[in-house]
Amino acid sequence: MKQTYVTTVGTFLLGLTLNSCIQEEAPNAEADITACSLLPVDCLASNTIEVGLPYSDELNAYPIEIKVKEGTDLSSLAPTFELTPGATISPESGSIHDFSSPVRYTVTSEDRQWHRTYSVSVTEQTSTNIPTVYHFENVKTSGNYYVFYEQQGEHSLTWASGNGGYALAVSQAAAKDYPTTQDDNGWNGKCLKLVTRSTGSLGSLVGMPIAAGNLFIGQFDLTNALTAPLKATKFGIPFYSKPIRLTGYYKYKAGEQFFANGAYTDQKDVFDIYAFFFDNSNGTSMLDGSLPSNGYTHPDMVAVARIKDAHETDEWTSFSLNFDYDSFGKGVDAQKLAEGKYSLGIVMASSKDGASFEGAPGSTLLIDEMELIFE
Repeated sequence: MKQTYVTTVGTFLLGLTLNSCIQEEAPNAEADITACSLLPVDCLASNTIEVGLPYSDELNAYPIEIKVKEGTDLSSLAPTFELTPGATISPESGSIHDFSSPVRYTVTSEDRQWHRTYSVSVTEQTSTNIPTVYHFENVKTSGNYYVFYEQQGEHSLTWASGNGGYALAVSQAAAKDYPTTQDDNGWNGKCLKLVTRSTGSLGSLVGMPIAAGNLFIGQFDLTNALTAPLKATKFGIPFYSKPIRLTGYYKYKAGEQFFANGAYTDQKDVFDIYAFFFDNSNGTSMLDGSLPSNGYTHPDMVAVARIKDAHETDEWTSFSLNFDYDSFGKGVDAQKLAEGKYSLGIVMASSKDGASFEGAPGSTLLIDEMELIFE
């Protein structure tokens, strides 16, 4: 869609809140998919279908990725879409298609002046694990920022981050200046670089003065980035083995001034690395960014592994985080494990309380050669 930046901050913020994009267009000139569902509904592997993923240069379209249960017939599926008011879609919403390969949809605005292309892919959630060794060497570009991914044999994982939210406030930043980026000087080759960034006058105006660098297994929901930021980060993916330990290497330097409650303080910033294992069979497909403020607990939690001696260091320092099952008093059911009824989350952040917009701009966390040990 064609986008034109508005000239007043007030109108700009209203556009962000109501439209999830920065634009000034005539009424009914939007061409967006706002929600997606799939028939038959019982074939879905997750309760959530993310429609807010950033534009993919590789696909030349906006991606929608749907996970279905193993054994689902991909040749006869009928996704249905909710659109912005007055918009139309081709092929028709609810029509049956073969999703053995991605299907492209075009949404046209009510005034017929704008359109947006989506690439909808459907893949089976097979009974195999995601990659468990993370080198942070592989990135692809989405808009102006990096997206990290890992490939381990036939298994792949695309990491999520809050970079999409930062882009709303600082849209012209180069990839290296985003909160989540890559550094050439890793423990071995390249590495992950997480930096707490100021979001400038616009971020301060909406009560979001900083953006901590973060990387996690899950999804970033751009539609909640401004209205419910803790719910924008969604953690977890089905995992078919019992995790035991998370290991890796880090460096950390805290920023000079810690920002909290609208002012700078003499508090020292600290980073966070944690992982968790939870039961998803009760309808909890993902946990969200409120987890740290809730003491890393949840009714469906089975185990947590968290760094407890986080400190500044100029040297690469090893960490080894054991999953604590005893505190939750729950065993792991072998049958449920085989059926994908447990999920795993891994989260890294340059400021521990960054999700609450507390932290020191400039705090920098480097992470490399991370590995998940499991039974």
